[in-house]
Amino acid sequence: MKITRCRHERNWTRRKRIFCLALLCVCHMSAVRLAAQEKVHVAISNFSASYISMPIAQKRGFYAEEGVIVEIILMAGLTSTRALIGNSVELGSASNPTAAVQGAKLKILMVFNDKPPGMLVAQPGIKSVTELRGKRIGGSTVGSLEYGWMKELLPKFGLQLEKDVTFVPVGSTSTRLTALRAGTIDASPLSPPANFLAQDAGFPVLLRTADHLEDIQASIVATDERLARQGEMIRRFMRATVKGLRVYLANRQDGITAIMEFTRHKDRELMARVYDDHMKTIARDGTVPERLQRIVIDRSKRLTGVTREVRPEEIFDFSYLRNAQAEVTQSGWKP
Repeated sequence: MKITRCRHERNWTRRKRIFCLALLCVCHMSAVRLAAQEKVHVAISNFSASYISMPIAQKRGFYAEEGVIVEIILMAGLTSTRALIGNSVELGSASNPTAAVQGAKLKILMVFNDKPPGMLVAQPGIKSVTELRGKRIGGSTVGSLEYGWMKELLPKFGLQLEKDVTFVPVGSTSTRLTALRAGTIDASPLSPPANFLAQDAGFPVLLRTADHLEDIQASIVATDERLARQGEMIRRFMRATVKGLRVYLANRQDGITAIMEFTRHKDRELMARVYDDHMKTIARDGTVPERLQRIVIDRSKRLTGVTREVRPEEIFDFSYLRNAQAEVTQSGWKP
């Protein structure tokens, strides 16, 4: 009995050692795999449906499958561009290429909206754009995307920004809705869901932005230096993001849930309106035609006073995206 017990104890000790060694191997392999993954910081200007492809790709593990750890960081547009140029983030999300038009070595790799989202909303009693003469329009900042839109839109109704209408820098869409409710501004361009909340509160919609001008909104941007140095990482990032976009387009209910989680809005009915509205402006393959590229470039040139010729290939590079789309399709992957 004593011999049997000793032998049993030796066998049990041996099994424990084997188990511990196996556990150490698993931990080591996990650590190596984690170390092999590249961390990618992506700066975005707001937590909106425009950027939803990335949080979907993140939650579903598409980035992890590509060996990429993505961290989405909230940054104002100009701050994001500075961080991108200064290598504080790997990718940015500028909606207009003003920095690139002025000479910054940046490329727009993917466009999330090929039509401008949102509406121009006003105080009750204002029934048309022409009635904004002498009024205050709230926007984010001078030189921002909304500022450029107002400079282009108002002349179509016989008004000039900063001459007939005062531009008031207020901040984000949600802050502008608060200012509208408080009466400190008379009108403002609002993006979803703020535009729907304003409508429900009785503020009239003067126009839908996409009905009156062509532009892009929200994108993925990288420096030329990043593309040259980490092109393979960009390709893997793009493959995962393409999958996120395809999931969003193919599954309305999943898309609505993703918007709710990303924007932290609990009203599913409201987020369903956001999703359906987004389907009217979303760039379904992430690219835009050369004609629209030139419109976007010309608008940025007017805003910045640049007079030199700027070719589309200086600003846009959809080659990484198109390769990713082809690879995902050829793999047989389905959302």
